[in-house]
Amino acid sequence: MRQHHGIGRRAALLLRVVGIALLLLVPARQDGAAWAAASRWDSKAHGAARLITAVEAAGSGRTLDAGIEISLPPGWHTYWRTPGDAGVAPTIEWAGSDNLAGAALAWPAPRRLPPLDGLETVGYEGRVVLPVAVTLATPGAALHLHADVDYAACREVCIPYHASLDLLLPPGLALPGPEAALIAAARAQVPESLGAAGLDLRGAALASAPGGAVLAVRLASAAAPLRAPDLFVEGPPTLSPGPPMLHLSGGGRVATLRVQLRGTPPAALAGQALRLTVVDGGRAAEIATVPQPGTLPHLPGDGDADGARLAGMFGVALLGGLILNLMPCVLPVLSLKLLALLEHAGAERRAARRGLLATAGGVMACFAALAAGLIALKSAGAAVGWGIQFQFPWFLAAMALATTLFAASLWDWLPIGLPVRLADAIGGARARGRLADAFLLGAFATLLAASCSAPFVGTAIGFALARGPGEIAIVFAGLGLGMAAPYLLAASLPGLAAWLPRPGAWMTWLRRALGLLLLGTAAWLLAVLAAEAGAQAAVAAGVTLLVLLGVLAWRHHRPRHRPLAAALAGALAALAVLIPSLHGEAVPIAPARDEAGPWRKFGDAALSAALAGRQVVFVDVTAAWCLTCKVNERAVLERAPVAARLHAPGIALLRADWTRHDPEITAFLQRFGRYGVPMDVVYGPGAPAGIALPELLTAEAVVTALHRAAAAP
Repeated sequence: MRQHHGIGRRAALLLRVVGIALLLLVPARQDGAAWAAASRWDSKAHGAARLITAVEAAGSGRTLDAGIEISLPPGWHTYWRTPGDAGVAPTIEWAGSDNLAGAALAWPAPRRLPPLDGLETVGYEGRVVLPVAVTLATPGAALHLHADVDYAACREVCIPYHASLDLLLPPGLALPGPEAALIAAARAQVPESLGAAGLDLRGAALASAPGGAVLAVRLASAAAPLRAPDLFVEGPPTLSPGPPMLHLSGGGRVATLRVQLRGTPPAALAGQALRLTVVDGGRAAEIATVPQPGTLPHLPGDGDADGARLAGMFGVALLGGLILNLMPCVLPVLSLKLLALLEHAGAERRAARRGLLATAGGVMACFAALAAGLIALKSAGAAVGWGIQFQFPWFLAAMALATTLFAASLWDWLPIGLPVRLADAIGGARARGRLADAFLLGAFATLLAASCSAPFVGTAIGFALARGPGEIAIVFAGLGLGMAAPYLLAASLPGLAAWLPRPGAWMTWLRRALGLLLLGTAAWLLAVLAAEAGAQAAVAAGVTLLVLLGVLAWRHHRPRHRPLAAALAGALAALAVLIPSLHGEAVPIAPARDEAGPWRKFGDAALSAALAGRQVVFVDVTAAWCLTCKVNERAVLERAPVAARLHAPGIALLRADWTRHDPEITAFLQRFGRYGVPMDVVYGPGAPAGIALPELLTAEAVVTALHRAAAAP
C-alpha cells in the first residue's frame, strides 16, 4: 500500500515538472502574462499582424480554430483572395510548425474598394481576421504554429509587408481564450452556401458584349428582401469583372445582376465553372456554377420596371422633402422660414408670387448643388452620404459666418443682393433686393437644414447613391420639389398673403428678434464646431464673428469709413472660416463606459464581441450636428419604457459618433442601405443580421425590435 502511494506521489511530481517545463517554453507577453492564445504583433509603419487561436491549450480534439489578424490605420486596406484589377492577396506559409497536419484558410466576405484610376479592387479596410481551421497531427500534444504572412497595406500606393509569427499551445484543456470572440465573428462573416443564406440561384448566363462578355445572374431570396447585393466573380486568371448592374423586383425578393467581364469573350469561358460570391449587408453566400451560353436572363418589362421604380422613388423623394420641413433639423432655420413668408406681408399679388417663387428656387438650387457635389464625389471614388458637409470644420464655420451675415442683413447693417442679370431675369431692377433675400433665404435655409435624414428621405437617398448620376439628379429634384412645395403652393394661391398682418413698426422689431434667433443658430453651429475642431478654434471663430458684427455696425453708422470697414470685414470673414481649418481634436460623443454609464464606443470589434456573447446589441449612430438624433435620445431612448429595457442585463449599448468622417461608421451605414443619420440597429440571437429602426424613433418600434432580437432563433 505504501509502495502504491509512493508511486502515485512520484507520478504527480513528474507531471508537475513536465507542466512547468512546457509553460516555460510558452512565449511570454510583454506584460508578463502567459501568451497562449495570441502571438506578439509584428508591427510595421502602416500595418501589423498577429496569429491568434480560440483556445489557450491544444485540447484532445483533432481540430481547433485559429486566425491571422491584420490591423491597418484608418483609410488603409488590404486585399481579398481575388484582389481585382490590382493588388496582391495575403499569403500564409506554415513551414516550421510542429504537430500541424493542415491549415485551411477561410475568407470573410469582402467589400468593393473605391476605384482608383479606373481599377476595380476588392478587399478589407481597417482590420480583418482571416479564420484558419487547424488540424493537429497528434491530438492532445503541444502545438507550435509558425506562420510567414505576406500582405500589402495600401492607400494611394501599396506597401508589401512580411510578418513572421509564432504561437505555442501547451497540452491541456482547450478552454476558450480572449480572442475566441474575434475568430467567431470572423467565421460568421465567411460566405455560406446559398441555401444557408436563404438564397436560390435561378439562372446564370453568358452573352457577348463590346469588349468581352456579360455574365447575368438571377437570385431569389426566401428570407429577408435583398437590399443592395454585390457580386464578386472569380474564374480564369485573365478574368476582369466590373461592378454589377443591379435590378431588384418582386419587392426585393428577386435580383438580376449583370457583370461586364472585360477582355474575356464568351467562348473562352465555355464550360468553365465560375465562383460567385454574393454580399448583401450582413448576408453573404458563395456558389460555383457553369453559366449557360445564350441570351441573358430577362424579366418581362425590365426596362419598364426600372422606369416605374425610378418614378416611384421620385414620389418617395417628393414626400420625404415635404416631411423634411417638419423635422427637428429645421429648428435652426425656423426664423428664416418665418421671415420668407412675412416679407410678403402687404405686398401686391404679383410681387408676392415672385418672392415665393424665388424662395422655392433657392431651395431647389441648393438641392441641385448638393446633387452635383455628391455626383462629383462619387465619381472620384469618395464615400458619400447625406449631411457629410457637416463633417468638415470649414463648412460649419462658413455656415456660422453666413448666419451672422444674415442677422446683420436683418438689422440693415449689410445689404445682400443677387447678381444683376439673375435679378433682372426674375423680376426687374426694382425687385432685386427683395428677390435676393428670398432666393438666398431659401438656399441657405435648405443647406443648413440638410443635416439629418427623415422618413422617406433615407430611402430615396439610399436608392439614388447606390446608382448613377441620372438617378441622383432625379431623386434630389424630387427632394427639392417636396421641400419647396409650401412656397410653391403659396405662390399658386397669392391671396393667402392677404391673411398676413399688414406691415408696420412691428416688422422692424420682428426683424431684430429674428436676427437674434439667427445668432442663436450661429452659436449652435459653433458648439458643433467645438466638437470637431476643439473648443479653442470654436471660441476664436466666435470672437472673430462678434468683431465682424461690430465692424458691420460701424460701417452702417459711419458711411464715410465704408471702404476701410468693407476691407476689414472681408478679412475677418476669411479669418473666421480659416481658423477652424487649421487643426484641432474632436470631442467624442461616446465616452468610455466608466464615464457615461453603459454606452460604449462603436467598432466592428466591439460589435463582434457582443454578438459572440449572444447578447442583444443596440447600436445608435448619431452626430453632434444631427438635431433629430438628439430628439430621439431625449424623447425615446432616455425615457420609459425604452430606457429600462436598454439598461436591463444582457443588453450591450454601442454608440457610433459620425460627427467627423469615419470610414468604419460609413461602411456600417451602407450595410443597411443608409447614407445618413440618425440610424439605430438592434442585433440579437433572433436578429443576427440586425433590425434597422426608422429615422424618427418611437417607443413601440424600439421595444418591438428588442423583443424580436432577444427571441431564440
